[in-house]
Amino acid sequence: MTPAREPFSVAIVGAGLTGLTAAWRLQSAGLRVKVFEKADVAGGRTMSIRKDGFVFDVGAITMLPTYAVTCALIAELGISAHLHKMQPLIGIPRNGRIHRLDLSRPVRSLLATKLISFGAKLRLLKLLVPMLRSWNRSNYQSLSPLAEWDGETIASYVKRELGDEINEYIAGPIIRGNTLNSTSNAPIGELLWMLRQYAAPYVYGFDRGINFLAETLSTRLPVEYRMQVQSVSKQHGKVRVAGQGPQGGFSESFDACIIALPPPALLELAPNLGDKQRRFLHSAKPLRSVNVHLGLRRPPPISETFVLPPESEHRDLTTIVMDHLKAPGRAPAGKAVVSLFFREEWSAANFERPDPEILNEALRMARGFIGDVSADVETYVVQRWPYAIIRSERGLYQRIRDYESEIDESDCVQFGSDFLSMGMEAAVSSGKLLAERIQRLGVTAGAVDK
Repeated sequence: MTPAREPFSVAIVGAGLTGLTAAWRLQSAGLRVKVFEKADVAGGRTMSIRKDGFVFDVGAITMLPTYAVTCALIAELGISAHLHKMQPLIGIPRNGRIHRLDLSRPVRSLLATKLISFGAKLRLLKLLVPMLRSWNRSNYQSLSPLAEWDGETIASYVKRELGDEINEYIAGPIIRGNTLNSTSNAPIGELLWMLRQYAAPYVYGFDRGINFLAETLSTRLPVEYRMQVQSVSKQHGKVRVAGQGPQGGFSESFDACIIALPPPALLELAPNLGDKQRRFLHSAKPLRSVNVHLGLRRPPPISETFVLPPESEHRDLTTIVMDHLKAPGRAPAGKAVVSLFFREEWSAANFERPDPEILNEALRMARGFIGDVSADVETYVVQRWPYAIIRSERGLYQRIRDYESEIDESDCVQFGSDFLSMGMEAAVSSGKLLAERIQRLGVTAGAVDK
């Protein structure tokens, strides 16, 4: 009688969406997985906090219908009923007035708006050629196909080709409001990528918060929390994962491992990095963020879901989100949730300030756009992210291409996250891809059925 074959075992380091997706795919394929997470909750930067009846999205804030892999996973998990469509209304202030852009009707909305002059609208047509050329290259798996548009900043390109007005009131708010990056640093490819991803008639919102996907996955997977992995090493055909947990030190052996962490942490743990990979991870500068999330007893008089102040309207405040408009149940009846995001330089300078001081400063900055809501604050959250996203700069996409050139898909230790692209879809796509590599490895080893 042939003895039962031991399931192929895989350690997953990191319970963000990349790690959870990889674990779910591998578990569904019959592999044995264990997820190690150093925090108390899963989800990474797709974090939601529930407080006093309010739901605050304190990391990622938006889910797009272009997130095909993520939407398929949500449907597979049976939680699509919690996903709600909202009209993508953006408000861009200019000279004290908020001008609405409806992304579900972008051409009509741009033609009708008084945000920019008629001449600026005509110059926008020049974007059609690079948009068409980059359209099919703009994906969530990697930004490297956009390396052609990596050598010039958005500000340089847009000012030369489209004019200062477009840079200030269209490109600037889009980049500042969505990635916290600056048009003076980010390559023109980032703007082309962003325009491609938002080419949709609606935006999604989870009624239970954007972390609901990660929460659902974590309840169906063996996740161990407060587990600080300190080393991942290859020993005698196995992968040893060691570190510190609530019960003290641990050391376990697996057939394979996936390290799903952002660049700074990945650099410390991943064994056998190639030179180009190491250079990329070293060069990937984390962009810090301090966000303020308000639970208000009544909504501000704003009907747009997103208000994106240009730099000329406010140097530091980049994004205002009316979270109560994203989905039902985000706030008690008649109340509101408002989130405020700031440019990286302000966040870095104020990172260590006490929460009450940050709150008062944030309320002062937002006053010119949503009015004085200080008397309406019932509760609030100040969220600090040492790593919110990679700081964009010229040459980044080429360095991503160099990094990818050294990926060994047959290695028993695979690593990645959303840093090769942007957004929740990048994380979910990365997890799916990493799981496929490990599953092929198990088939090759004869430990997993085809």
